[in-house]
Amino acid sequence: MNLQYLRYAIEVENADSITKAAQNLFMSQPNLSKAIRELEQELGITIFRRTTRGVVPTRQGEEFLTYAKTIVSQVDELESLYHTKQSDIFSLTVSVPRATYLSVAFADYYNSLEAHGRVNIHFRETGSVNAIQDVSTKFSDFAVIRYEVIYESYFLSLLADKGLRHEPLREFEYLLMMSDQHPLSRYSEIPYHLLNGYTEIIHGDIQVPALSVSQIKPNAELKTPPKRIYVYDRGSQMDFLQRIDGTYMWVSPVPQSMLDRYHLVTRPCPNAKNKVRDVLIYQKNHFFHDVQRDLIQRLKSHLGEA
Repeated sequence: MNLQYLRYAIEVENADSITKAAQNLFMSQPNLSKAIRELEQELGITIFRRTTRGVVPTRQGEEFLTYAKTIVSQVDELESLYHTKQSDIFSLTVSVPRATYLSVAFADYYNSLEAHGRVNIHFRETGSVNAIQDVSTKFSDFAVIRYEVIYESYFLSLLADKGLRHEPLREFEYLLMMSDQHPLSRYSEIPYHLLNGYTEIIHGDIQVPALSVSQIKPNAELKTPPKRIYVYDRGSQMDFLQRIDGTYMWVSPVPQSMLDRYHLVTRPCPNAKNKVRDVLIYQKNHFFHDVQRDLIQRLKSHLGEA
């Protein structure tokens, strides 16, 4: 049964005239009459009878029109419900490394979203290999991946194999982050060998090591095997840095406001040759919605605020 024919019949009843209903529907009277006849033939009933004052529903027609109005009303409600979801609610999924400057930028970005209506966002902190998989399978709209420059050929090859585009966001050297009460916090720079005996906090799902032995100058080896705590979220790492004596982490530059909040400090390590890049990745045919462009611009604008 043609839903549009139900709408035609309802309009004919409202107008009490096929001619007037045709005008209201912006269609010709013969075409409307034909549609009503086809509907009556399909149902096997007469919906309207002609009178000197126009057309009126038959008894069966009245019963049919009651059902028709219910059906049309429910369809209109359903269309309205999902049209609202499509037009007023924008969904976004991004995969990023566990970097404080990214979460701070994202928070500022979200506070500016009022003009865009309702937005559902999935903010997924994960390793670079997982992020590449997220974008290649379209689980994420786009992602930021992080790799050390010595691994760049590996990651660029992987991106090429997946057919993904990339553009640089930021380049930096890893810093040591620790409590402001850490014994080493008094140093303006921390030689690598001084980390001997202290506990490193490291993300447990990073497939490529954050700082390899080959990147440390030969005269800077640790005398004892490193002690490590593997974590999988940034909430835990902040708690451990504050509460477990002698812990430290290799991190990207962190906004000073966040360091102050958690009573942490960052220090360079002159022995470490650890240049790192954060790179934006996305599908070749990806269309960037205004909301997505706003987020990317927000990320870029925070690069100099750490």
